[in-house]
Amino acid sequence: MVTSRKSIAPKKNSRISAETISKKTSESVKTATGASKSKEPVQPVFLVLAGEHSGDLLGAELIRELKKTNPDFQFFGVGGPRMIEEGFDSIENMEELSVIGFTAILFKYRFLKALMERLVQTAVLRSCTHAILVDYPGFNLRLAARLKALGIKVIFYVSPQLWAWKFDRIYTVQKNVDLMLVLFPFEKDLYDQYGVKSVYVGHPIAMRIREKLKKEAVIAPGEEKSTNQFIVTLMPGSRSSEIRRVLGILLETAKLLHTDLEAEKKKIKFYLPNINVKEEEYILTKISEIEAVQPGLKIEYYFDRSLRAIEASDLVLVTSGTATLEVVYFEKPMVILYKVSFLTYLIGSRLIRTPFIGLVNILSGKETCRELIQAECTPEEAREESLNILKNKRYRNQMIEEIQAVKSSLGEENSSRNAAKAIFRMLKEQ
Repeated sequence: MVTSRKSIAPKKNSRISAETISKKTSESVKTATGASKSKEPVQPVFLVLAGEHSGDLLGAELIRELKKTNPDFQFFGVGGPRMIEEGFDSIENMEELSVIGFTAILFKYRFLKALMERLVQTAVLRSCTHAILVDYPGFNLRLAARLKALGIKVIFYVSPQLWAWKFDRIYTVQKNVDLMLVLFPFEKDLYDQYGVKSVYVGHPIAMRIREKLKKEAVIAPGEEKSTNQFIVTLMPGSRSSEIRRVLGILLETAKLLHTDLEAEKKKIKFYLPNINVKEEEYILTKISEIEAVQPGLKIEYYFDRSLRAIEASDLVLVTSGTATLEVVYFEKPMVILYKVSFLTYLIGSRLIRTPFIGLVNILSGKETCRELIQAECTPEEAREESLNILKNKRYRNQMIEEIQAVKSSLGEENSSRNAAKAIFRMLKEQ
């Protein structure tokens, strides 16, 4: 059954004058710093912004931990369904922020600029004292500068990948971020070198997966599952732009693999999990179209059961992103796909500092799993690598061994609890 999501109607704020912003900012800063006459402790008001599904999950977990200590904390900004479930007041639909690539950002420029102004105004009107900016660095680093100028303390949760590209962002972080919460130890070492206050909170993937598995029903492979059948999970990403670019490639790959293995009298079945409600109809339509032209091809669709789909699979074809770490957790071999607009790729290729884009490869320091980027991101290339993994036992086992090494480096930290503790320490120090 597909879970529906409550729509979030944007709340429009009347535009306030610069004088009003200045006056209210001055008042809120005085109050937050203890300059007011009141002897009562100031109740922090948090602006939180998450721009995509992974950030929504992180934000929800952090809000839950913070509320355990103080249920009266106020949280507003932009977030998704999971943050809203925790009592978060989202003033905009998070899906509107789900863009990827330079060209997509150009199309969204006016919207993002207007949203920035709305957030700043709302922060002033609600006497915001702290901002927790979750990942989404292109927008959030700019927002950090605006909020810092208002005297609001800025907490950044999940470091921008400075070590991969745009290293000069370190100076923006130095200037505008009061506390950086990082997921990997090497990131803290980097910020220490540049005098940025940071706390290593650990990666949430292991604990998050264990908790979510309690809620996801197991996917039974069926009676026909045997050594003569493969199960391949197709993961086109969570953002609409990713899904629209990669889904067709994955489905065509499934068609090719089905044809190849059917000729060898072997069976293959595909799982396709999705967490983007907005794109569900599009995905289901595309699945129906590919099954109609390829008799016998089975693509089973699951909403919000990606972990169980990975768990049951022999191979995962996955769009680059946090999902690759979910595949790592289950120690499954994978093929990583990445495709953006030509302009985005052209600009990005000149700025990137690492030879890899997949987190599993970045953490292992080598191409543990094959990356099919841009021109190589085709059904034919994906089929060739998939068959190699499925049929070459030695190649497959070597990949799994390297994936297991990456998994061990992720640790078992309760990152949300650690992040909440770091924020409470910051509040006490103030």
